[in-house]
Amino acid sequence: MSGRRVVVSGATFPRSARHALEAGGLTVETIPGDLEEAGVIEALRGAWGYVLGGSERMSAKAWEQLPGLEVACFMGTGFKTFMEIPDGPSPVRFTYTPHANAFAVAEFALAQTLDLVRSITRTVDGVAAGRWSERATPSLGSVRLGIAGLGHIGRELARMAHAAFGTEIVYWNRSRRPEFDALPYRAVGSLDELFAAADVVSLNFAYEPGGNDAVVGAEQLRALGPDGFLVNVSRAELLDPVALRTALAERWIAGAAIDGYYIEPTPDPADDPHGLLAFVPERLLVTPHSAYLSTHAIGRMADMAVANLLAVARGEVPPNEAVAIP
Repeated sequence: MSGRRVVVSGATFPRSARHALEAGGLTVETIPGDLEEAGVIEALRGAWGYVLGGSERMSAKAWEQLPGLEVACFMGTGFKTFMEIPDGPSPVRFTYTPHANAFAVAEFALAQTLDLVRSITRTVDGVAAGRWSERATPSLGSVRLGIAGLGHIGRELARMAHAAFGTEIVYWNRSRRPEFDALPYRAVGSLDELFAAADVVSLNFAYEPGGNDAVVGAEQLRALGPDGFLVNVSRAELLDPVALRTALAERWIAGAAIDGYYIEPTPDPADDPHGLLAFVPERLLVTPHSAYLSTHAIGRMADMAVANLLAVARGEVPPNEAVAIP
């Protein structure tokens, strides 16, 4: 394995994981996590392995320019947004770290839900601006939480909210799963029904580029109602930005939170082509893909990435292989 170079993007790869790769005979180099594709390709010249731990997005064509690369690993579950896999055969072995951050993302979604329902950030911002508000808010125990997507994250969020606050849970899942019938939650048959039934909706299903863009639009937001809140810890692209802007401006909904944005890093609010950042923080909370960023989740993802790379280095099948899904 000697001489094989692994390039890791981003600043969150733990030192212990780096040492584990080095102990396996690999050399490790770190690059910034906000490079354009061309910059990543340049950094990967001559590299054997690549750990995508930043916010860069690599197209299927990029791999053709990296003949020496043998393995790539996405630090997370939703690799399709950031690491596009070629449809045909490729010399690169693509891997990822599925569900390692489910708990972290779920607790962040719960935190955003609490923030919106109890008006925490808005009240703090008001105090900073010299406003003192003692307006009453709903309690999380009195609202109906709608969960769109009852996968690993959605189930964890439902468990947390129901166990801690007694929150009533309704959910919609893209496919019916008989094992969900035993859960103390109510299922609805469509996304539209979920928005009509819930006081808060949390989006927890995967974004599929070109497949479910803007799946939440004006119809769903109107159904949520003027006292309703929307939380999105998936990708911003699931939300129609025009519909969201109208919903916030015309008060179809009470507020929303998005972990991530349509343009990253976010522009100055005056330069935002979607006109959404002007609503921060009074009616919109935007965080920079922070949901998965707990030290525990990062450690688990890094350990899985190390296992994937070392398996490929030994000529074995990696434990978590990523495949192109039509």
